[in-house]
Amino acid sequence: MMKKTFKLSLVCISVLALTACNDDDTVTIDPNPELEVQIAELTQQNQQLDEANKGLTEDNKNLSDTNKELDEKATSFVSTFQQQCANIGVNFEYENPNPDTPYVNNGKSPEASLVGVFGMPEIPFEHNEGSTCTSCHNDGHDNGMTCDTCHSFAAEPVEPTDPVDPVEPTEPGAPGVPTHPADGNWDSYTGASNVGTFYYNADGASFVNAAFLETRMGKQNTFYEWKEAAEGEGVKTLKTACGQENREFITHEFPDDGKSYTLNSYSNFKGASTFTTHRIENGTPIASSATFGPGMSLEDDGEYYIDLFITKNNTCKNLITNGSGEVHYYEYDTRSNVKKGSPDMGPRNAGARIQVTADLHKSVLKSFDWFTPVYGADGQSFDPLAVDWNTVGSCDLKLKVQVIYPLG
Repeated sequence: MMKKTFKLSLVCISVLALTACNDDDTVTIDPNPELEVQIAELTQQNQQLDEANKGLTEDNKNLSDTNKELDEKATSFVSTFQQQCANIGVNFEYENPNPDTPYVNNGKSPEASLVGVFGMPEIPFEHNEGSTCTSCHNDGHDNGMTCDTCHSFAAEPVEPTDPVDPVEPTEPGAPGVPTHPADGNWDSYTGASNVGTFYYNADGASFVNAAFLETRMGKQNTFYEWKEAAEGEGVKTLKTACGQENREFITHEFPDDGKSYTLNSYSNFKGASTFTTHRIENGTPIASSATFGPGMSLEDDGEYYIDLFITKNNTCKNLITNGSGEVHYYEYDTRSNVKKGSPDMGPRNAGARIQVTADLHKSVLKSFDWFTPVYGADGQSFDPLAVDWNTVGSCDLKLKVQVIYPLG
């Protein structure tokens, strides 16, 4: 605008200085030194403004390029759905959909979750609070952060003035407190030797407590994923995705590719239950193993049972015919760097070995419709050796828990 004003001024002054009108329509030139000086000054100022405008235009282009680079760089740092949403002003924290399991959701883990589900590792009260991590570490993980980024500090120690009460015994439902048998003497049941090294039952690695094991067997972890939706369904924009129900349970980035997606949930068993049984054919013992997902529960008689409802197969036949079998319940966490347990992640190997017997009063062999009882029902027992397996299509088994012993 200023540039246009100067140009207009030049034109007007030039007209006033160089032209005049009279009755005869003749044009006369009347030199005016003062106006000529003013014209020269304004011309020079106009040239200076032109140069300044060119400089500002170049600066603006450079700023635009820099801003684009910064946007691209900021986008490259986004690795979770929460960060995507934060970039457009929608803020929320990730929540583990399986709080009783040391897993974060599939996908990239939020940085905060790397501390582990058991909280921030505690360090002594007089530790180097406020110092950088390199005060004690040289593995390059610090990034200039202070210790309290990853650690909480223990409370200041207080000298006891009264006698310290004895520590309360561990709660009955803790995974490492044995129940079958309660004294934890498994050798007489398993025939194992060298108990000091053969078993491991520390750091929550083995679930030898029936009440705890009940919370794991047959239970599932739930996870979330972005699944491409059918036409007319789902959400297309990041803004809409950031407002979806259960948004806090996923870390996978929203695809944001113009297609429609739904926030889909799916579940998997916390662990695998492998049943080991055997049979005799022509005098030769033949082992059979199969993996299922049964649950375990405490029933009215005060005993724990594993419920297994399966098609007729070798596992069913062997359990009924021999009356017993063994179940290996196993959970495995590939992220844990400690074999028997990690203070941050939990054990890499966890579970239990369970010896069971078939309760023929509570088990029912059914027809091929999975409904009609053929042997058993209504609390009636049956003779395993009298079973005509050609009439059996499915097995609804009650397996009584006899021994729960550690992994080893």
